[in-house]
Amino acid sequence: MRRQVFYLRSGEGPEELIVERRTLRCRIFRKDGVQEVDAAPLPDGRFSLLFEDGRQFCARGIPRGGDGVDVVAGGGIARRVPIARTRLESPNRLSSLETDGGVDEVSAPMHGRIVEVRVAPGERVEGGGLLLVLEAMKMQNEIRASRPGTVESARVAGGDTVEAGVVMLTIRSDKN
Repeated sequence: MRRQVFYLRSGEGPEELIVERRTLRCRIFRKDGVQEVDAAPLPDGRFSLLFEDGRQFCARGIPRGGDGVDVVAGGGIARRVPIARTRLESPNRLSSLETDGGVDEVSAPMHGRIVEVRVAPGERVEGGGLLLVLEAMKMQNEIRASRPGTVESARVAGGDTVEAGVVMLTIRSDKN
């Protein structure tokens, strides 16, 4: 399970937002309660969020440095979601899911073809380091390490086709 803490800026001051994720199932903790959400990557790069009460939201998140994320929904209208800071930085937030024991499972964010695997078992990687290249919809997507560690296993090779959510690599995180 991966846990991330965000601080959303608002007129009332920062609000803590905690997101716990196991595979594509998320629990979002806010001051007004907890919500269960299923997140699924879509082929065009957007994500679909399906809430317990049946509401569905499709959008694309575009990081905007330290001042937040632009969320682009239907009609191309962008809304800035101001994020003060996060406690856990991850260049590829939805592709790496921490499991018990400090092992990150790097999962395919979408259906695609592996172009190249840049790491091998036993190799040390830095946070943000390139792990592999995944081609989807004629675009090459660089999958990067969320934090420093050592590659434990590579379950894919160049030329393989993967479905969204398939574990491609496992990385044992460095001790803090």
